[in-house]
Amino acid sequence: MRKHWSWPALTAVAGLGAFTGLAFLVQAIVVPHGGPGAFEFGVWSALIAASAVVFVFLFFHALPLATGWREAGAHGRGPLLCYIAFAMAILAFLWAGGGPITQLRPAAALPVSRVLVLLALTAAAPTVLGLWLVTTRLRRISQALSAPTDPPTRADAVLADLIDCRRATSVCLTVLATIITIAVIDSGAQRKAFLATGIPPEKFPPEWVLLYGALFTAISLLLYVPTFVTWRTRCMLFVDQCYPLPADARPTAAWVEGRTRLISVLGADMTVAKSLTTAFGLLAPLAVSVLSVVVPGLK
Repeated sequence: MRKHWSWPALTAVAGLGAFTGLAFLVQAIVVPHGGPGAFEFGVWSALIAASAVVFVFLFFHALPLATGWREAGAHGRGPLLCYIAFAMAILAFLWAGGGPITQLRPAAALPVSRVLVLLALTAAAPTVLGLWLVTTRLRRISQALSAPTDPPTRADAVLADLIDCRRATSVCLTVLATIITIAVIDSGAQRKAFLATGIPPEKFPPEWVLLYGALFTAISLLLYVPTFVTWRTRCMLFVDQCYPLPADARPTAAWVEGRTRLISVLGADMTVAKSLTTAFGLLAPLAVSVLSVVVPGLK
């Protein structure tokens, strides 16, 4: 069996089985039998099951990004406690603050939604801690570049560390954007299911979906942009040390070519403003929330 099955195949089979089981379970809990909205709640149940499976996959996929604190000369317990406090604050804001579905039927949709939010926050933990770890590593790089170390820091080690930080930051952004986008899609599908039961639209206003997407898009911006700016600053500091300005202020063609090539290898020529991949990753959650309101099918 092991010779004929690979880990991707086993993961796909396990994910499909978990999705099927969760879809039937959520459907049995929330779908009103024979009543209006049964089909829409069935679709929402399938989305919830798929989201849960994807969240578990993203958690384990991003988990290695949150390791390596000891190598960075720091402890991960403090950041973990900070994230737990942050997650509890988000849960308190979303749960204690009420919301449009607290008084709607079926009432079983409320605990299911809360469990999904908890899963989303758990899945996002490695990415948030990973961004925190990248910031810690960049601080260590800055110290190595600004002051001599014993033994001296090798230039190739700094280069490899900066490239690895770039890759980790990119993966963290992708995972965060995926989690938030999925959560917003689920929120739009939930609104459509409630409206299908005959609930007036003002009971679940579309602005709630917009605010949901805007809130978590803003959080992703606050997490990603400072880390990206810090990384790019360290890259340019490294480039300046490898290719210092000529004393006569007359850069040669070889100097310009070498400096440009190093910047390209680092990826430091990419900025948040001009990088389409980064921009779409950051704006995808908000774009999905807008579509969930303006597209008639989601109303």
